[in-house]
Amino acid sequence: MARQITYSARFRRDYVAALAVVIFIAIVIAEIALAISIPAYLKRENAMALEVRRLQLLESFDQARNISNRLKVKGGETAELEARLVAWGLNSLAPYLRAHAGSLSGEEISELQNTVTEFTRIMARLRDSGPYCVEQSLDTGSYIDSRIPQEAP
Repeated sequence: MARQITYSARFRRDYVAALAVVIFIAIVIAEIALAISIPAYLKRENAMALEVRRLQLLESFDQARNISNRLKVKGGETAELEARLVAWGLNSLAPYLRAHAGSLSGEEISELQNTVTEFTRIMARLRDSGPYCVEQSLDTGSYIDSRIPQEAP
């Protein structure tokens, strides 16, 4: 009887094979963790960016109110009334911001920031150049004279 030789590799459990399996499983777990954590991180960063914009709005609003309280205008009574109107607009916006600052969306923050920036620009112009309005007096004498009947001499 002839002896038949079969060659086969015996599977040995050694440390290198076990390490390869452990590294493979660790890589798969790390990829799954990244796939879950990156969107959560980006969402958290967007929330933080929104909070930073919200705080910047509140800071610029407080600065604008401080400027309006200390504003010294050129141009007399008209400029004073215009400055009071700007201060009234800022003061009427304060309760809304106090109540709803935490729930403002990105668009609302942008609109309010533009409003506060415009108020600040108006106050700077009032301080530097005087009033927007120019007082004009009407000469009604000629109109009234044309309506009064003339006495015949």
